[in-house]
Amino acid sequence: MLYFSLAKDFTALVFGKFHRVRKVSLTCPACGHGQEEPALVISSFCRACGEHFRVRKGIAIEHPGLKVSGIAEIRPDKPKITGPAAPSIDGEKKTAGSSAHETWFVNAEDKERGPHALARPEKEEVVENVGISAGAFFGLLSEEATKALLNDDDLVEPAIGGRADRRDSLARGSMAALIQSNGPSVVTEKDRLPPNYVDPDSPRRSGDLFPGNGVRCYRCYHTQIVSRFARSTQCERCSAYISLANYEIKSVKCHTLRTRGNVSIAKRGGLINGSEIASHHLTVSGAIDATVDCSGEAIFRHSGVVRGKLFCERLIIGKKCEVRFPDGVMTERAEINGHLIGDVTCSGKVLITRTGILEGNLTAVDLETREGGRVSGKTVIDAGTKTELPLKKGFNPTIIG
Repeated sequence: MLYFSLAKDFTALVFGKFHRVRKVSLTCPACGHGQEEPALVISSFCRACGEHFRVRKGIAIEHPGLKVSGIAEIRPDKPKITGPAAPSIDGEKKTAGSSAHETWFVNAEDKERGPHALARPEKEEVVENVGISAGAFFGLLSEEATKALLNDDDLVEPAIGGRADRRDSLARGSMAALIQSNGPSVVTEKDRLPPNYVDPDSPRRSGDLFPGNGVRCYRCYHTQIVSRFARSTQCERCSAYISLANYEIKSVKCHTLRTRGNVSIAKRGGLINGSEIASHHLTVSGAIDATVDCSGEAIFRHSGVVRGKLFCERLIIGKKCEVRFPDGVMTERAEINGHLIGDVTCSGKVLITRTGILEGNLTAVDLETREGGRVSGKTVIDAGTKTELPLKKGFNPTIIG
C-alpha cells in the first residue's frame, strides 16, 4: 500500500507540473483593472468596465477597431418620474409625476446628463395618387371618354401612366400591343421547330452539313448517296447488302472480299490464285492476281495481274511496276509512271511520264506524253469518249446468288 501511495504522489507531482495551466496578469488599458488570463489568450474583456482589448506578447493593447457606443436600455421600476422634467418620446417635456412607461436610453459617453428618450422620426405625409383605369392606360378608351368618367378636379397626373412608356414605343409582343390588337398572338409552326430542322420532303442539297458519299453497288452497279458516317447500307435498286468497312491485307490470301470501303494490300500481303476483290479506293503495295472491281482510285505500286475489266475513277501505275490488264481498263483519269499492258479507255486525260510505257490501244479525250514516255498501239483522241458503267438487270440476292 505504501508503494502504490508513493507512486501515485510521484505521478501527480510530475504530470501535474506539465498539465498545469499557465496564466498571465493583464491590465485593462481603459480603466487599469488587473486580471489573470490564460497564457494563450489573444483578446479578452475587462471584468470591471467591460472594455474589449487585445493581448500581444503578454501585454493588453487597446482594440484598434470601432468602439461600441454603450447604449443600454433602462426600464424604471417606479411608474412615476420624480426628477426634473424630461423630454418625452414625442419631443414634449414631461413634468414630475407623469407616466414613464416609455423606453429610456443611457449613453456611456454622456452619463452626467442622465437618462433621456430618443425622439421619434417625423411621420411622412402620404399623398394618395389618383390613377386611371386600365382601359385608358392601354389605349382602349379615348381621351374624351376618360374625361367623361372623371371630373376636371379629379384629373391629376397618374402615378403609373406618368412613368410608363407611350403606346407607340412599346415593343411588339408586349401586353399593351396584345390588348390593342384585340386578338391572340399567333405563333407559326415553323417558329416552334429547332433551327437545324430539315424537312424530310424537301429535296437534298449538295451543301448540306453532312454530305454523303457516292456508293456503287457491286452487283447491279447502281450508285446511291450514303451518309459518310454509315458502316453498311443496302442497294435501293437490287436490295444487295453493301459493306462499308475498311480492310488492310497484311498476308498473302486467296479469298473473295467485297466492300465499298477502302482496301489496302501491304508489302508482305497479297491476293492471288483467282481471288476477287471489290472496294472503293484500292492501294496495292504487294502481290496481286485477282479480279478487281474498284469504284474509286486504283493505285498500283507493285507488279501484278488484274483480271476482268476494271472500272475506276482514277488509275495510277507506280514506277518500276508492270501491271497487266488482259480485259482492259476503263477510267476517268490515268497516270502511268510504270509499265501498263492492256487496252485503256479514258473519258478524261491520260498522263504518261518519262518512265511510263503503255502497251495496248488507247482511247482518250486528252493525252499528255512527256519526254521518254511511250505508247505502243493504236491511239484515238475523241472528245466524246465515255466510260459510264452499264447497269445490270436488278435481282433479289436472297433468291439468286
